[in-house]
Amino acid sequence: MPLTASQPVFLTVNEAASLLRVSDKTIRRWIADERIPYLELPGGSGYRIPQASLLASLNRNFDFADESDAIDRLFEGVTESDVTAVLGAD
Repeated sequence: MPLTASQPVFLTVNEAASLLRVSDKTIRRWIADERIPYLELPGGSGYRIPQASLLASLNRNFDFADESDAIDRLFEGVTESDVTAVLGAD
């Protein structure tokens, strides 16, 4: 599926660190301190960071509620077992 401007872009911790030119450790610390918006993957297997919210959070003007609602609509009906199957985890 091609990416369009209406679809949220999710970054891994490594991608977010690279984008901001900081270490992975810094991104993980910001997540732990809840300084940036993030989504935790099922089973605690990692994080995804919404790119637009991440960039807006740096300016302290993000509102994750709207993006969260869009994400909920996008993945409505997807279960944890669906995600696990796609990731190849047992």
